[in-house]
Amino acid sequence: MIKYLSLFFVFIFIESAYAQHTAFIPRNKANKKEHERAVLGLPNDQLAIGSNLANIRILDPSLHVLNTIALGTSAQEIRDLAFCAGKLFAMQSNDSSSLYRISLQNKAVEKINLNWQGKPIFFDGIASENNTLFLIGDPVNGSFCTFRSLDGGNHWEPTPGSVSAIEGEAAYAASGQTNQMLNGNFYFVSGGLSSRLFQSTNLGDSWTQHAIPYPSCPTCGPYAMALKNELEIMTVGGNYLEPNNGELNCYYTTDGGKTWKAPKKGPSGYRSCVIYANDKYFACGTNGIDVSKNGGITWKKISEQNCLSMIVINKQLIVSLANGGWLLIEH
Repeated sequence: MIKYLSLFFVFIFIESAYAQHTAFIPRNKANKKEHERAVLGLPNDQLAIGSNLANIRILDPSLHVLNTIALGTSAQEIRDLAFCAGKLFAMQSNDSSSLYRISLQNKAVEKINLNWQGKPIFFDGIASENNTLFLIGDPVNGSFCTFRSLDGGNHWEPTPGSVSAIEGEAAYAASGQTNQMLNGNFYFVSGGLSSRLFQSTNLGDSWTQHAIPYPSCPTCGPYAMALKNELEIMTVGGNYLEPNNGELNCYYTTDGGKTWKAPKKGPSGYRSCVIYANDKYFACGTNGIDVSKNGGITWKKISEQNCLSMIVINKQLIVSLANGGWLLIEH
């Protein structure tokens, strides 16, 4: 059994005012069919990653594997992770999604059974803050599936306030950034034939919503959001069937969603992930990574790699690739 991934570094210098270098880390050949879409920062600068083969690995800052946990659920893809009250929560997305609570100390795995009016749910994202968790799924019977736990994941319930969906509207389980929590507020974005931002300031007791001007189509809309603060919110997406289309794939607000602006120069194509770190926004997708240093007004492409998810630990941007490899970008 290999305890550590067999990795080697190939340094690629890129043209950028902020970047020093990029390191490409290929996947060990034995795992070439594996990739990670769920990426989460843990205490002590450790990293949790969830794969398409239902494995969770805990890594140190150098990406050495410290621990591996196999869910053993027919290799269903883990799309999102959350950490709350000392436990890791793993979310799988499919027509009958699953949620698991995991102890990192003894690898104990507990399945949490959730349904909506007795029907299975396609989960889209899970978020946590302090002792609270917020989980969303695609609409069932005309309403988004919105759940909360107020005690660290021991007990779950539908949010008291319901969120009605417009016909043809759903959420995207792209990179675990469809829903977020900030300062006790719940947020999530929808796409498809309608695109909206939903917010609750009372842990899901009630909701407000604002339209986002993405084009209307079954695969259009925001696939991810990043919160700088309660007023400044960035969304990215587009149409994943048109990965190189750089038009109408990014909208941001500076007034909490009341009005939205498109960048003067947007990301270079469809984007499934966006994060805010160190006074910059980073967005990635099928044809690469873009960065914005001016609040989303303009973006610059810094990589051509097919990317899935990102996280920043200290000054290092860690990016998971569709081919199973990783990029480490120091900036």
